[in-house]
Amino acid sequence: MKQNQPPQWIIHFFTWICKEELLDAVLGDLLELYERRVKHVGQHRANWLFLWNVLCFLQPFAMKKLEGQTHLNNYGMFKNHIKTSFRSIRKNAWFSGINIVGLAISMSVGLLMIIFLSELYSFDQFHEHKDHLYRVTTKVEGSRGFKVGTSSYYIGQQLQEGVAGVEKVLVLRNDLTADLKIDEHAIAVKGYYATASFFEVFSFELLKGNPASALSNPGSIVLTQSTANKLFGEENPLGKTMTVEGNQDFQTGIITGVIADPPVNSHIDFDVLAAMKTVENSPVPRRRGFKNDPEDCWSSYVYLVLSERADFANIEAAMEGFMETFNARWDDTNFTHSLQPLSTFVTDPSYRNLPGPTFAQSKIYIMAGLTLVVLLSACFNYTNLSFARALRRFKEIGVRKVNGAGRFQIFSQFITEAVIMSLIALIIGFLLFILIKPRFLELGNPTTSSHPMFSLDITGPALLYFIAFALIIGVAAGLLPALLLSKLKANALFGEVSRVKVFTGMSLRKVLSVFQFTLAIGLIMFAVVVHKQYQYVMDYDLGFETENIIQMEVDEQYLDLLTNEFDKLPEVMETSRSSGLIGLTGRGGFAIALDRSDTITFMLNNIDGNYLPMHGLEIIAGSGFTTSLKEGQGLNYVVVDEQFLKALNLGSPEESIGRQVWHQRDEDVKMRIIGVVKDFVKVPLNQMNSEPMVFMQKARSKYYRSKKWFLNVKIQGVEVLATINKLADIYEKIDPLHPFQAKFYDDQLAQNYSQYRATYEITSFLALLAISISSFGLLGMAVFNTESRMKEISIRKVLGAGIGNLSTLLSKGFIGLMLFSGLVAIPLTYYLVITYVLNEFAYRTNIGPVEIMSGLIMVLLIGLLTIGWHIRLAIIQNPADILRKE
Repeated sequence: MKQNQPPQWIIHFFTWICKEELLDAVLGDLLELYERRVKHVGQHRANWLFLWNVLCFLQPFAMKKLEGQTHLNNYGMFKNHIKTSFRSIRKNAWFSGINIVGLAISMSVGLLMIIFLSELYSFDQFHEHKDHLYRVTTKVEGSRGFKVGTSSYYIGQQLQEGVAGVEKVLVLRNDLTADLKIDEHAIAVKGYYATASFFEVFSFELLKGNPASALSNPGSIVLTQSTANKLFGEENPLGKTMTVEGNQDFQTGIITGVIADPPVNSHIDFDVLAAMKTVENSPVPRRRGFKNDPEDCWSSYVYLVLSERADFANIEAAMEGFMETFNARWDDTNFTHSLQPLSTFVTDPSYRNLPGPTFAQSKIYIMAGLTLVVLLSACFNYTNLSFARALRRFKEIGVRKVNGAGRFQIFSQFITEAVIMSLIALIIGFLLFILIKPRFLELGNPTTSSHPMFSLDITGPALLYFIAFALIIGVAAGLLPALLLSKLKANALFGEVSRVKVFTGMSLRKVLSVFQFTLAIGLIMFAVVVHKQYQYVMDYDLGFETENIIQMEVDEQYLDLLTNEFDKLPEVMETSRSSGLIGLTGRGGFAIALDRSDTITFMLNNIDGNYLPMHGLEIIAGSGFTTSLKEGQGLNYVVVDEQFLKALNLGSPEESIGRQVWHQRDEDVKMRIIGVVKDFVKVPLNQMNSEPMVFMQKARSKYYRSKKWFLNVKIQGVEVLATINKLADIYEKIDPLHPFQAKFYDDQLAQNYSQYRATYEITSFLALLAISISSFGLLGMAVFNTESRMKEISIRKVLGAGIGNLSTLLSKGFIGLMLFSGLVAIPLTYYLVITYVLNEFAYRTNIGPVEIMSGLIMVLLIGLLTIGWHIRLAIIQNPADILRKE
């Protein structure tokens, strides 16, 4: 039995169409070539090459001749259809051009969506266990509950030790950062600590080393191919001992493997992996305690491979049982774990602490829905204009029917014409796709960070998808005209046109026009409101200063030196340090009141004494931090905000000064409140639930050398670029290993809302497409309407009608349709905006009459300009010439 075979449908197709005297010899050669290609390029690529060879061979000399009268008739009929279609397209160049351009514009968006969805759903599909791979997530239930994509080593260990259906368990810790050094060459890397089962659960390709033992021993390191090349060049790194700096868990490591770089469509990315036993044997006692701590669920990812018959409910119930003792410690907080399937790793952003980029499923639905309505609009445009144009083709259809053409032949004639126009539109649409592709890739997605989530590369399968897509669009666009026009009786076609039923009342055409105008009005209004909300959040008073503040993440060992050198620059006004960035990030934890009965979650920011005054945070009671701390020193004082006092019922700001709270993370440590700041915006404005804020003064650690701090630098607002260059020069002299990555605070805040900026740009783009397509349709209808009424227009002009009267007569129908569309679009769009966009924001802009009427006004203006131009051309013609022709 042969192991490798090309797809059977290609063989059947080739057998069906190839001449019998050539079939055996050619097919045999192709199969031999296929076998050789499978060995060199793999079966997937060999399949495509086999299909390409088959298509290339299908030339007239190799194809079977059509036999039988029926086949000949069918062949002749379609050949005639193709000729007739091209003649019709050429003869009606104006209408055909409008249809082709409309289809091309909408198809460019369709092509974009095809590649976008194919790349999105290719994430992690290379793993062997993709259908049975799950991640354990954590939900913290309480007054301010939230979900994280991480869980604890403890829960992974419990599952490994005996839960039915769990076949393999992998635990990753995301806190591996280090500077790897060989001789005098060093590079900074990031990665994961991983248990020995990494290569059993994931299917990343191990290029060198033994997958069973590569991550088994403390200090074992697996490098990615690119990291190995940076350190060792072409030299084999296996067995080499490296110096590890900037990491508290180990100082030397042994290279035990080289792994291929993670592909772009992987939800995790890393430079290096280290054995989990490295952390288990860490010289830092606090680091070793994570294995048996159920609460250590903020840095570890637990992946499971389940059996086909695994009972999810049973596994989740088992995890609930493992947490019973731990959860019994809390009155109103509960930790629960759930299973998340691999298929949702990048499409479910509802979890915090995710290891890679996400793109929400809801956004996919919205984008796919908008693309669909734009495509439908173009198809309706085609249908509308086809009905209008059919007036001129009644005699053609009638002659065909008199000569014996059946309904199917007329039907296939119109379908063939629509498909040919769709294929022409595909070529133009493809060129438009090339133009819009770079702009789409630039659109912001906060979850992707620096991850190149999409490339939108055009592949062989994508080209086949494009052709199939064009065929579907062609059939969809031509289906309705083909169905309605093919059923008309021959005697009716030679009679009075107005008596033909399909045009009575024009109700269908009006419905299609209303759909197009409704879509355009709705998209314009949607874009205007989203843009206003974006500007509103950008201009919102956050309650603290951000102007001319530059922030950079700095390794702790260089923090003091960099601060001292920056302070020497005359362009630097002041500096401060913090563990988090207000308005952007926060550190979670727990506080307990004095009686330990009331627990809340809060955001923690370790700062120095300069932080509060530098950011202009208003102290309404007590004081800030005034004491300078030495290395490793931390005082048990905190500054809190007003929300913190309300959450713990600590009374007024003045009454809370001197009160004590417990810091649960450092258990049994009492923290005394020395100051209260006025409430400010702590998280992005699109996050509804903001937690209380606690500022704690803490100097850099005495032992922890790899921790990162944010160094905040306030500079003068002149010669900004020169100042940044000076900061970069100082940074690179002190820390040449880590790149200088400084960002303005304002820019980082804007990044929070980049998704809304992207939504505005996408919606505006789609609105532009929709209004362009509807304008083309409107223009086509105006042309048809005026040309079919030229006799009436001429008689009215002879009888004394003016341009104003005639313009009103010809345009009032279109204006009525646009006004009716506004009545449909405005309330519907208002509901969608309120429900799905503004509902995410705790602070919203007001929607006024200007925003509500923006879409309708825009469509009315463009519509009147479009039809007015052509009506004017028709009216100024000499009525005598028109009547003479009639």
